[in-house]
Amino acid sequence: MTHFNYENAARESITCNLCGRDCFVVMALRAASGLRVQTVLCKYCGFIYINPRITKEEYDRYYHSFYRSHRAEVKQGGDAGGNLEKNFVSSRRLGVALGKRLQPYMDGSGIALDVGSSTGGVLVGLREVFPKLSVKGIEPSSEESQYAKAHGIPTHTGLFENFIVGEGNNFPPAALILCVRSLNHLLDPRGFVRWCFEHLEENGHLLLEVKNFRHQCRRAGSFEAGVQIDHPFMFTPETLVDLVAANGFRVLYLDNDEFKTHAALIRQREEGLSLHHIRLIAEKTTLKSLVHLSKGTSRRLRSWKLRIQFARPFIRLYCFLFYAPRLSFVRNIFLRS
Repeated sequence: MTHFNYENAARESITCNLCGRDCFVVMALRAASGLRVQTVLCKYCGFIYINPRITKEEYDRYYHSFYRSHRAEVKQGGDAGGNLEKNFVSSRRLGVALGKRLQPYMDGSGIALDVGSSTGGVLVGLREVFPKLSVKGIEPSSEESQYAKAHGIPTHTGLFENFIVGEGNNFPPAALILCVRSLNHLLDPRGFVRWCFEHLEENGHLLLEVKNFRHQCRRAGSFEAGVQIDHPFMFTPETLVDLVAANGFRVLYLDNDEFKTHAALIRQREEGLSLHHIRLIAEKTTLKSLVHLSKGTSRRLRSWKLRIQFARPFIRLYCFLFYAPRLSFVRNIFLRS
């Protein structure tokens, strides 16, 4: 098997994608895989990202030829997403579950675009809830996009960053744009949200599901445990809401798994939803009517809070108190549902 040579891949230094500043504190020098990856936290707004990171051309090459084999190697063969059929089946269930969450907010007609659509399962499930939707996917993995096409989902193969300067220039207004378990992978999340605002029809909706990085670290008891090279950006509920609201959207629904009971998470998994994620539904507004924007003071305060929350002693303490098996009987007494 050919390996992706990450250590020798071309790199670039970047500024914070949320606030645009270049002031950060280094949080880790290794990823969960052991690779040398510098992860930083913005001192001004608290956004977490890899810096420096490999270039867009290197990421394109990585996703096209190495992504699933590398994930399987990191997880020692346990990458469930690499089994295309299982990926499709679980994603379809997720699409149905997310569609049901969307039902109170949209009539289910128009165009739905899934950015990072993988095998197309989410769109298939979504269309089961909203049969009138016209669906399209964007997926950088050629193997997964071919699987989606074979199952009736029109899919553009390539990075979203390349799509928006090509076919995406003339993409018609959509009723729904979704990015499910893929926002971490985008090289310009702020540019993505801005593009969504420009290409959604009036009162169109944005649906996001993304891993809660703080939850990942706390469950594992380590900051590095949540870092992987294919996640150039990492989100908490606070920074995700800020990113969306600052680009013209009104948040209608926010669901965070971080403080749910074990029983609630089991029910959620049975429903088909991912665990340990953040789910957000937002509506396109006009910038003039937008009132919820994080100001400088609140962003700096958030940055300090996150720096404390991600400090190694606090992560380890949280993991011990809330996830250590030896304390499960105590949690069962106080966290019954």
